[in-house]
Amino acid sequence: MSMCPDRQILSAYLDGEIGPPWDTAIGEHVAGCDTCRAVFERLEKMRRILHEDPIGDWKEPMERVRRGIITRVPPVPRPTPAWRRQVSLPLPLAVLAAVLLVALGVSFALSTARANLGFVKITRAPAGGTEYQFAVPVDKVEALLKSVGGGDTSLEDVLTLPKNVKLIPVGQPRMGKEAEFSRKR
Repeated sequence: MSMCPDRQILSAYLDGEIGPPWDTAIGEHVAGCDTCRAVFERLEKMRRILHEDPIGDWKEPMERVRRGIITRVPPVPRPTPAWRRQVSLPLPLAVLAAVLLVALGVSFALSTARANLGFVKITRAPAGGTEYQFAVPVDKVEALLKSVGGGDTSLEDVLTLPKNVKLIPVGQPRMGKEAEFSRKR
């Protein structure tokens, strides 16, 4: 009694992939063995069915699967833009934020206005004493100097003009002695 070939060898024999002398030996065995003949007949039947059935059109089934996936998967929500988000703050925190914003706005407005008005910084330092600083609008400099000036020669004055002030010479140039213009008298 010979050994029966397995299913893969019978399938290869059916497809004509086994050459001589083995193809004749397998053919004789299948004719004499009821078990191998039953397996061989099932393989033949399956081969006939596969060859008779035309390759179907896969577009419609694929479209059904795609639609099924789309209907089952929820859409991804779009993020809400920042300007439409609601923010809830406790009342004291909201009031504090509003006060800080107003204070910041007022501070900015005052610093801008002060820079645009052209303030002059006057530093007045007595010899060996404390330094005093004044900031006055350009049109009030002369009045301030008259009020604090007097005849005190022990004080030293330094005027710092804003960067945006442009000096325009008026009148005739004045000639003088160097001693009149030196800082030390």
